[in-house]
Parts: sequence; structure tokens; C-alpha cells
Amino acid sequence: MDTTSPPIPRGRWIAALVAGTLAWVLAIAAAFILPQAVLGLRLQGSGHAVVGVLQLLFTVAALALVLRLVRVRWRDIGLVRQRLMRDTGIGLAVAVAFAVLQFAVIIPATGGAARSDVIANLEQMRGPGGVAGMAVLGALGAFAEELYFRGVLLHGLRGALGPGPLRTGAAVALVALLFGAVHGYQGWAGMVDTTLYGGLTLSLLCLLCGGRLAAPIAAHVGWNLLALAALAWWY
Repeated sequence: MDTTSPPIPRGRWIAALVAGTLAWVLAIAAAFILPQAVLGLRLQGSGHAVVGVLQLLFTVAALALVLRLVRVRWRDIGLVRQRLMRDTGIGLAVAVAFAVLQFAVIIPATGGAARSDVIANLEQMRGPGGVAGMAVLGALGAFAEELYFRGVLLHGLRGALGPGPLRTGAAVALVALLFGAVHGYQGWAGMVDTTLYGGLTLSLLCLLCGGRLAAPIAAHVGWNLLALAALAWWY
């Protein structure tokens, strides 16, 4: 990340948080509604793939507009090329480790195929092209979510709350809780796992990598694809 530029004022971070959150919500809503309302697609198979593409495109466009308006750059929220390969490798290693832990230990010990998140995801994978459609949604949707949750939200909260371990901890906790909440469709088991991994672990990973987004993006995309492959193979 660029540490040579002057720090961004707190007011601009707050503006980025508020406007960025509104823009992201509208982008996600449009990505899910338009394929059904305009194209007549169902949310399965190819419909999921279209949603994934639109989710990333709309998120990038919406956040680009917001960041430009509040004079915050992509690099300020961690989207940089610095140490790209290293951070990507770290993120993928985290994804593999979590996938092994989940499918070898946690999921079998907490209900297996009867878990609410397993049921929800298997339901989404049904139908022609279900696995392929979910793979596209899982990869592109994860990228889009990281731009908002680790990019705008985590960096924005840290900028708005100010420096210090307690304030950084509060920012991480808020991101983790909100990330888990928006995955409520997975049921309680899925919400807990998503809060701890997608919310807490990926936020800490982002901070440990200097605020850069490559590692959490790789860890998020990697986990989504590994989980999809494991569900298709074992369940």
C-alpha cells in the first residue's frame, strides 16, 4: 500500500463508509434482481453465473464511483499489485487449511449432510449447470465481497475510528459480525462458520498482509471453490 501520501481525513473515510455501503447494497440487489426481472432467469445453473458476473461488475462500478467522489483511491483500500504473488499464495494456503479442517473435522462432527449450510448449498447446486454456475458465483462473488468488506468496510472503519489496537479490534469485530449476518441464508451453522472464517479470519489476514486485499481475495475465492468441489464429491 502507498504510505507516502498524506493520510485521508476521517470525514472522507466516513463518507466512503456510508456511500460505499449504500452503493454495495444497491449493486448486490441489482445483480440478483435484474437477471430474474429482465432476462427471466431462475437463480440456479446459468442464472447463478450471470449473477456472479453482474455482482462483480456492478460492485466495481459502484465502488469506483464512490471512491472517486470521496477522493479515496483503490490503493487506499488495499487493491495494489505489491507482493501480489506472495499474498495470493498465503491466501490459497489459508483456504486449503480451512477446507481440510472443515471437511475432515468440523462438518462431520457437527451434522454432516444435515447441517443447514450444507443443505442450503446443495440445494443451490442442483439443476443443469448447477455446479458450474455456483463456481462462477462463488469466485466472482467472493472477489466483489472482498472489495467491500475488507476494502471499503474494514479500511473505512479503521480510518473512521482512528488508530489503536482496541479500535482496530472493534473494526474487525464489526466486519466479522456484518459478514456473518449477510450470510444468514445458510442457517446458524453457516453463519457461525462464515463469521469466524469469512469475517474474522479474512479480516485478520488482510491486516497481517499490510492491509492488502490479494490474500483475503485468494482465501475467499479458494475456500468457495474448494467447498463447492468437496460438497459435489462427498455429498
